[in-house]
Amino acid sequence: MRKIKPLLIGLYDYNHLGLRYLSSRLKSGGYEPVLFFVKGFASHKTREPSPGEYRLLAAKARELAPDFIGLSVMSSLYLQVAIDLTRILREATGVPVLWGGVHPTLFPEESLKHADFVLRGEGEDALLEFCAHLPTGRDWGQVRNLCYWEEGTGETRINPLRPLRQDLDGLPFPDLGPGNKYYLAGNQLPAGEPLAGRYCYELIGSRGCPYQCSFCCNASLRDLYRGKGRYLRLRSVENVIAEIKWARENLPRLRFLRFWDEIFPAKKEWVEEFACRYREEVGLPFEIWGHPNHLRAENIKELVAAGLEKIVIGIQSGSPRVRREIYNRRETQEQILAGGEVLAAAGVPVVVYDLILDHPFETAGDLQETLELCLKIPKPFRLQLHGLSLLPGTAVRRLAEEKGAKTCAEIEAEFRRPLTEQYRSIHWWRRGRGTRAQPWKTYWYSLIYLSQFRLGERIIRWARKGEEKPRKKLRVLLGLQRLFNCYLLWKLGTERLKLIAGGKNPRVQTQLNTSQIPGSS
Repeated sequence: MRKIKPLLIGLYDYNHLGLRYLSSRLKSGGYEPVLFFVKGFASHKTREPSPGEYRLLAAKARELAPDFIGLSVMSSLYLQVAIDLTRILREATGVPVLWGGVHPTLFPEESLKHADFVLRGEGEDALLEFCAHLPTGRDWGQVRNLCYWEEGTGETRINPLRPLRQDLDGLPFPDLGPGNKYYLAGNQLPAGEPLAGRYCYELIGSRGCPYQCSFCCNASLRDLYRGKGRYLRLRSVENVIAEIKWARENLPRLRFLRFWDEIFPAKKEWVEEFACRYREEVGLPFEIWGHPNHLRAENIKELVAAGLEKIVIGIQSGSPRVRREIYNRRETQEQILAGGEVLAAAGVPVVVYDLILDHPFETAGDLQETLELCLKIPKPFRLQLHGLSLLPGTAVRRLAEEKGAKTCAEIEAEFRRPLTEQYRSIHWWRRGRGTRAQPWKTYWYSLIYLSQFRLGERIIRWARKGEEKPRKKLRVLLGLQRLFNCYLLWKLGTERLKLIAGGKNPRVQTQLNTSQIPGSS
C-alpha cells in the first residue's frame, strides 16, 4: 500500500518546535511529510498573508498533491488566518484538513466547524496513528486524541486522550535541514530550511509547567490531562546535549541557544549534570526562562559558569493583589527581590523581568506598587512589557466576564483586530494601543518602563512631583521613553552582533583553557 503524503503547516514561527517534532515522528514511521512555514514571528509587524501569498501557498499545495493537510493552530490571535487558509487549501487540493495545537485542543467542536478533523493534545504518537487509518477512512473511533464528524449521524465524536508520553528521550529530534520545507517570506515561497544561516537554535528540556497561571493555557491543559500521567516531564541531560551537538552539525553558524521551557528545569541533580556537561561539550552562551521561586543560588552559579547569558523571569505584576487574585500567582514581594539578589550575586549578564500590564483589573495603586518593586530590584535588568490578552479557555478570561471587567462581545472584538494590534508589547507608545485615552495609565506605564535605567530613576523622581496632574508631564515622558527605547534597541543590536561574531562563551572558554594548564587548580 502506498504511503500517504502529509503536508504540515505552521503559522508565524520558523522555529515551530511542535511542527518539527511531528514531522520527525512521521519520518520515523516511514512517512515523507512536507512542511510549510507561513511567516516568521515579529510581534511589532505581524500581518495577515496577502492575497498573493495565499495564492502561492495554494499553488504549491496543489502541486505537491498531499493526502491530507495538518495545520497547527497554537494561538487564538491568528484564528482567522487559520480559517481562511483552511478554506483556500481545501479548495485547492480537495483533501481533508486536520487541526492541532492549543486552540483546537481546548475547543474541538468549534474547530470542527472549519476543519475536517481535530487532533487534541500532544500529537506525535496520535498523528502517526491517524496516518495509519487514513487510507481506509474507517475505525476513526480507535484513534485516541482524534475528534471528527461521524458520517451518517453528523454527530461530533471526541475520542479519549492517550496517556502523556513520559519518555521524552524516545522522540526523535525536531526536523531540521533542507529537503522537505518551504517558507513564506515577503511574497515568496522558496524551498529550503528557514533556519539555515541562523545563529540561534531553540529547544526544550522539558514539557509541562508546575504552575497554573490564570492567563496561560497550561492550567487548562493540566486539567485536560488529569489522570493521564505526570504533566511536568524532563528529558535526560544526555538527550539534550545530543540534540545540541546534532543542531551544530546542521547549523554551522550556530552561536547561541535559547531554551523555550515554560520554566527551565530546576531539579538540583539535573542542573548539576547539565551545567558540567554543557560547559565541557558545548560552551555556547544560552538563554532560559525562570520563576522567582526557582532561583537557587547554587543552580544559577553553575549555569552562569556553563554559559548562561540571559534569563527571563516572569513576575507579571508588582502588585501582590493582581498576582494573587487575578493571575493566580503566590510569590511574595520578598521572594521576587530575593531572587533578584541571587541573579545579581551570580553575575548573570542579562536579566529580564516580564510584566503583563494594560488590562481591565489594574488600578493606579497596582501600577504604583509595580513601579516601587521595579525600583527595588537590583540593577542592571531589563523589562519585557506586554498587554494582557484574554485568551479563550483561560481562567483570566472567565474572571473578566464574571466580574464585568469586559463583556464577551468586547473580548471577541479584540480578537478581530488586525494582528499588528493584537500583539501588544513594548511598542505600545509607538503603536497606538489606546492607552493615551487614559492618561493616568500612560503616566504609570512610562515610569515603569523608565525604572530599568539608572538615569530613569532621576526622571521618575522628577515626574512624581505633583502626581495628581500627570497629564502635563506625559509629552515629556513619552519623548524620553522614545529616546531610551532607541538606546535599548541599539544596545540589543550590538549585543546580537557580538554573539554572531563570537563562538564559545568567553567566560567558559577562559575556564576551559585554564583547566588545561598543567598544575592549574
